Amino acid sequence: MQILSLSIYNSSGKRRDVAFRPGKLNIITGATKTGKTAIIGIIDYCLGRNDYVVPAGIIRNNVTWYVLHVQLDKTQAIIGRPAPVGSITTSDVFLDVGSDLTVPDYGELKRNMGSGQLVSFLGEQLGIAGNEHVPPEGRTRLPLQVNLKHARFLLFQPQYRIMAPDLMFYRQQEEFVSQAIRDSLPYFLGATQDDQYAKLQELRLARRELRLQERRLADEESVRGRDASRALALVEEARHVGILETGANTFEGAVVLLKALDGWIPSRDEAAPNNRIEALRQERGQLLSEFKAIQGEIDAAKAFTVAQDDYTAEITDQSERLAAIGLYRIQPNNTCPLCESELQGVVPTADLINQSIAELKDNIGSAFAQRPRLDEFVAQREERLSQLRRALSANKGSIEAIVEQEDQLRRERDRIAEQARVAGRVGLFLESLSAASTDGNLNVGIRKLQEKVDQLERELSDDVVEDRLESILRLMSRWMTEWGGQLEFEHAAWPLGFDLKHLTAISFRDDRPERMSEIGGGSNWLICHLVTHFALQKWFVKKKRPVPRFLVLDQPSQAYFPREKPFEGKVEDLSDKEREGVRRIFKFFYDMVCELSPSLQVIVTDHADLPEDWFTEAVIENWHEGDALVPRKWYE
Repeated sequence: MQILSLSIYNSSGKRRDVAFRPGKLNIITGATKTGKTAIIGIIDYCLGRNDYVVPAGIIRNNVTWYVLHVQLDKTQAIIGRPAPVGSITTSDVFLDVGSDLTVPDYGELKRNMGSGQLVSFLGEQLGIAGNEHVPPEGRTRLPLQVNLKHARFLLFQPQYRIMAPDLMFYRQQEEFVSQAIRDSLPYFLGATQDDQYAKLQELRLARRELRLQERRLADEESVRGRDASRALALVEEARHVGILETGANTFEGAVVLLKALDGWIPSRDEAAPNNRIEALRQERGQLLSEFKAIQGEIDAAKAFTVAQDDYTAEITDQSERLAAIGLYRIQPNNTCPLCESELQGVVPTADLINQSIAELKDNIGSAFAQRPRLDEFVAQREERLSQLRRALSANKGSIEAIVEQEDQLRRERDRIAEQARVAGRVGLFLESLSAASTDGNLNVGIRKLQEKVDQLERELSDDVVEDRLESILRLMSRWMTEWGGQLEFEHAAWPLGFDLKHLTAISFRDDRPERMSEIGGGSNWLICHLVTHFALQKWFVKKKRPVPRFLVLDQPSQAYFPREKPFEGKVEDLSDKEREGVRRIFKFFYDMVCELSPSLQVIVTDHADLPEDWFTEAVIENWHEGDALVPRKWYE
């Protein structure tokens, strides 16, 4: 990935383009406060950073959209990011992809994805393969998957970082960034191979399969139980439930008996299920209902007989009393028939009394005539009651017999189920014995899986990565030492290298190593930064690593200007030594780009303007005469 142009838009839709040349040295020279330093923040923002790091002031007050036109491996992309409105961050992104794109007009800039999607897309275009950095055992941080966000730390050297004595990389001072750089650099350098992620997944699967196979083997050995106690216990269980008649005293004898049970099938009860019990229960209900009805009839008949006897006795007694008097004479209606005294009212005549006595005698005779029929009815009902008692007794016996039969069948089913359970355990035991021949294959499979796991662990081990890193850093150290001599590094007599653990340059002196922070002098710090970053970029190019092919440097010449002089001081005002130092670093940039052309693009923003043909050829914008990133007419 290299940059073709950077564009800014104001709210009126006006656009300002800064064109870059891929595979070349691109210098933007100019005075202070012209927007040079903002270039890094704008590019970083357009590459997917959510934080809006563009400096406050003229740029923020006048720019509403930022657009980066980049050349990818086989295509181009135009990435647009709007300035946040009312906040300090946004994830909105405009993305257009094609083979020969032109910068869009203001009205075409619309959000069509988020910054996370942009980072994923650009990572795929760069060729960042699936990867995972697993922290060493005992570390609490989570595994890290390298992406474009980590590559951005290697692309920029802002003014405040390019000669810092204690920090080497962009945003290194932020929390967790130093560790992220340490974890991701081995991948970008190629110390962890591109297929590392695939191998990690393969290792996880192999470990999982190994655990499953080992568990299977342990289970089979546990179930198999080759010792005699296991086999003898099964024989005793089989005898107890009735599927074996004899016992055994040895393991071999027990196995012979148990094998005789192989394929054992329980005896089937062919008796059809007895459904009579429900019919018998219904019959019993009907018998009981009839029994209760007849018992009610008998009780009613007997009660009627008692009542009739009481009535007959009463009227007989009264009749006999009247008949015993026998003194009836014909008297007037107002004369008492007994004492012949005169009465006040009319009394019955003797004929009427005699008539009543006769009627009583008739009723008594009728009652005595009905009694034999009533006794016969009661006798018939009691006979039927006896029949019902016998039927109920027989019904009860039938029901009890069926219930007993069902209990016997249930006990038989339970016995068969217990036999089947023991037979199943015997079958499992016999299967474990037959699996003995397959145990060898299982052990062979486990051994091969273990060898595969061991091999993958060796390939992915920290020792292997450390060895590769050491080799890579040694090669980088050769370049850094050579370039340090060209740039007149103060400690050029000793090898210069990169310390990944501390993320700094290190000078390997005879007596002791000195890290960058221990080496004095702004120009020495600048040289350490430059040779480290160009060594990284050269390695990325030569090994075709998935890192964007550009490096942006801001104000590298500041190391050669006295602190009391403002940056707008001209190079001509410097001493010969300082002026030569500025020329050396820019010539170094030019030579490095030529050496790696067209695979490296270097963008430098600086106030220096050297009267050299190669320098003039590299200048793409000159903001010394009033021009700037934001045109004055946008805000004046």
